[in-house]
Amino acid sequence: MYTAEQYEELKNLIRKHDYSYYVEDDPTISDLEYDKLFQDLINLEEKYPEIVDPDSPSQRVGIKPVSGFKTYSHKKQILSLSNIFSEEDLQDFFNRIEKRMLGIDDYSFFCEPKMDGAAVSLIYENGILIRGVTRGDGQTGEDVTSNIKTIKSIPQKLIHKKNSKIPEYLEVRGEIYISKKDFEILNKNAAEKEEKIFANPRNAASGSLRQLDPQITNKRPLSFVVHGLGESSNNTFSTLEEFFDLMKLFGLPTSNLNRSVNNISQCSEYYNEILKSRDEIPFDIDGVVYKINQIEYQDKLGEISRSPRWAIAHKFPAEEATTIIDQINFQVGRTGVLTPVARLKPVRVGGVTVSNCTLHNIDELERIDPREGDTVIIRRAGDVIPQIIKVVESKRKKETKSVEIPSKCPACGSLLIQENQSDWEILDAKNKRLKIFSSKIESENFLLEKNDDSLRLNEIKNKAAFIKCSSTFSCPEMIRGNLTHFVSRKAFDIEGLGQEILNTFIKKSYLKDPSDIFLLQNFRKELENLEGFGEKSVSNLIESINESRNVDLSRLIYALGIPEVGEATSRNLANEYRDINKLMHVDFYDLIKVDDLGPKVATNIINFFKNDYINDFLSRLLPHLRINQMELPNKKDMPLLSKQIVLTGKLTQFSRDEIKENLIRLGAKVTSSVSKNTDFIIAGENAGSKLKKANELGIKVLSEEDYLVLKDEPEKII
Repeated sequence: MYTAEQYEELKNLIRKHDYSYYVEDDPTISDLEYDKLFQDLINLEEKYPEIVDPDSPSQRVGIKPVSGFKTYSHKKQILSLSNIFSEEDLQDFFNRIEKRMLGIDDYSFFCEPKMDGAAVSLIYENGILIRGVTRGDGQTGEDVTSNIKTIKSIPQKLIHKKNSKIPEYLEVRGEIYISKKDFEILNKNAAEKEEKIFANPRNAASGSLRQLDPQITNKRPLSFVVHGLGESSNNTFSTLEEFFDLMKLFGLPTSNLNRSVNNISQCSEYYNEILKSRDEIPFDIDGVVYKINQIEYQDKLGEISRSPRWAIAHKFPAEEATTIIDQINFQVGRTGVLTPVARLKPVRVGGVTVSNCTLHNIDELERIDPREGDTVIIRRAGDVIPQIIKVVESKRKKETKSVEIPSKCPACGSLLIQENQSDWEILDAKNKRLKIFSSKIESENFLLEKNDDSLRLNEIKNKAAFIKCSSTFSCPEMIRGNLTHFVSRKAFDIEGLGQEILNTFIKKSYLKDPSDIFLLQNFRKELENLEGFGEKSVSNLIESINESRNVDLSRLIYALGIPEVGEATSRNLANEYRDINKLMHVDFYDLIKVDDLGPKVATNIINFFKNDYINDFLSRLLPHLRINQMELPNKKDMPLLSKQIVLTGKLTQFSRDEIKENLIRLGAKVTSSVSKNTDFIIAGENAGSKLKKANELGIKVLSEEDYLVLKDEPEKII
């Protein structure tokens, strides 16, 4: 017989040992003793199932698989951190803080290692874990509570320690990760079972977190560490240092590498110390994070749309590693361009296991001259694609030969064609350069506008030679690439059509082009009989496809995969033409008037819609869709309507595409050249001729800090 008090004592004893192991990193009993305690709990709950509490340590396992993850809107947006890469960048960050904190000098900094894992938000009500959510896009994430509960370092019930008061509502944010040691064991076991090998701990952690079956997640060696606060109904802390101390008292794991410092010099010392000991740290990190320690001052500094002003990530420099090229072959992309790819002996670099490395184009192949069997040095920084920076020629074997450029497509056997991108210049009678272009068509157009016989067109160099499959859109690799692009998140966003499923459908001849996606319902019975499918999964897929029929014009344009037409250009085209049929029949000289759309892209668009294959495909695709035509812009929602803005120089806080997209969303026309019609120029580091011309014309020049004001409070700039 048992008592309720004995049941509570047993649960609390197990929680106490979890705390010692996962939070204090100081286990007080052996694994064998812990396992016996846990088995006692299981036996008790099996004998008296009516007593089982949802917060029992036993409830980490045995949860039934879910059919799919529901979305959850974060009460407070999860922001991304801006990055810095040098001491100068750190000084700039400090200067921005000082500028906004005039008269305040009692602030300090809190330093943390930048974990390389999967960000999550944990929500506790009255100390009980009720929800675990992925970061998602910062606004909306996936509810992965059933998987979160399997992670042993995450307490399902917060503990009271030293009379700490647990808030009624507490949302903490942190990182799910896998240690380096556990990652090696995970991959070793997977290799022995001939299962999937993970590329790096971050991917393994993220993938494990999104398993529909919690039993699978439970088998993965996932850990958790707190790195921030979402919301709390009762803040008893005024600094981050106090916050982390309190979280530790509640039983939540925090990093023992965290440190409070007083000034920028100590921030720099912390960075160098962590960088030096990076290899000894048991988990992957890709930098450190600096935050203003005082919560009051964080609120004063505020935030911008994507990142806080009071925190920044100082990324580690690029990492290099030496490995050997096993093979070099050519990969066919969705536009038919062949890219040389070096297959490498797997090597860890920048926190990732690298086994492939693209060589971009023929010119790069000839410049580096890598050969099979060569020892090479590769470099990777953060999320940047790894690249070969040097061949160690002293280790090259004498019998090796340079890579032979193929004459036929490796995917379909069609002949290959070689194309060169050429630069052209306009010269006057005295051979003085007037203008330089990356397209002959643009140059000829310039001559037509000037109507001056003294001007001469001259090709000055060939660059970026590439080879391309001549089969247009019938090559299987092009079909695969176009279908993958078409269903991607930024295009039609069709859930359930992942790469493996697409490959299966292509192999079974259910898909030859994207229009066939909307006919898959005709093969319902055949799909249900495929391995891994069933009535429910096929119904979900067809439902997802039907939902995607209602599509914005800009997404449709992007999904078509027109060469060099990305998201921003697709939005510009949608704003300009508001109808796909108008875009399909537009002429070249009309197209080049579209904001920030040069003749090269205009030529791509014209050639795309002139192609018979494309016209046939579109005639079959469009009847399946309900296209949301662009509405006329509302001045209230687009405060920068009709304003022309030029970007120039090196922009450090944001990517150029991100700034461009934000400005377009607010109604601005982002152009590539400065003229008397330009309203503002946003200038970064090393801005050249555009900045000079703007100053000559008296155009207002904005910094990146000014851009933040323009975006958030445009009335202060306009």
